[in-house]
Amino acid sequence: MPESTPTTTRLDLTGAALACLAAAAVAVAIRVSEPFAHGDWLVAYLALVGFLAQLLLGRGQVALLPAHDLPPPPRDVRLAQALFWNLGVVAVPVGVLAEIRLAVVVGSLSLLAALASLWKTARPALVGAIAHRDQQAMSYAAHLMVMTVSVFIGSSLAWDIPWA
Repeated sequence: MPESTPTTTRLDLTGAALACLAAAAVAVAIRVSEPFAHGDWLVAYLALVGFLAQLLLGRGQVALLPAHDLPPPPRDVRLAQALFWNLGVVAVPVGVLAEIRLAVVVGSLSLLAALASLWKTARPALVGAIAHRDQQAMSYAAHLMVMTVSVFIGSSLAWDIPWA
């Protein structure tokens, strides 16, 4: 049976992104009724990394690959991308809230693994994007790079040196 893919987004990443948005809403409600350490950060993290970045990664991949006559990644690769991203989305806040530096590092590495896989999947479309002035490919590459840099910055800010 041939694999079918959604035309506008990846359902696995979209579903997880919506779950993160719901978690952010719950965190807002808890934060309003009973303030807790890192509450504002948690809401922002879930909304930006869990929801928005994840949604854009999925939508970008689905838009970019067919535009360059590239097939979607195999199901197991898509599953690994979603699992690595969402492991990171969960592990980083657990580490921050519980002050477990190793969890922050594991979560950060998981996010980086997802980003590396997404980059590898999109690489054929991204090669030469600047030379061809392909705005879609350049935007997706920029998103991947910004998220990668953000992981390193976030890890560094978690506790000055999260691996110490």
